[in-house]
Amino acid sequence: MIKEILVPLGQFFESNIGAIVKTGLSAAGVGVISYAAISAAFDIALNYARSQFDSLATDALQLIGLAGIGEALGLIAGALAFRVTFTSMSKLGVLPK
Repeated sequence: MIKEILVPLGQFFESNIGAIVKTGLSAAGVGVISYAAISAAFDIALNYARSQFDSLATDALQLIGLAGIGEALGLIAGALAFRVTFTSMSKLGVLPK
């Protein structure tokens, strides 16, 4: 009984394991590379926004601070970071689509 199950299963894996592993590794590799590229681009954009924000005049920064724009920009940046991470993780196969 077990021999009737294991022999065809072994033949299946023997003939198809290379294709399965190749497909899995290429999908994971492409996902990791795309996540790294998106993460690097996001970090560059965030650093640029910080440098532009910090280059404002002192009076303008004080008014912006009173209005709470810094906290709002932090919330937006956090939401964007979550979206990038969540989208990338579903492409990597860590989370279901």
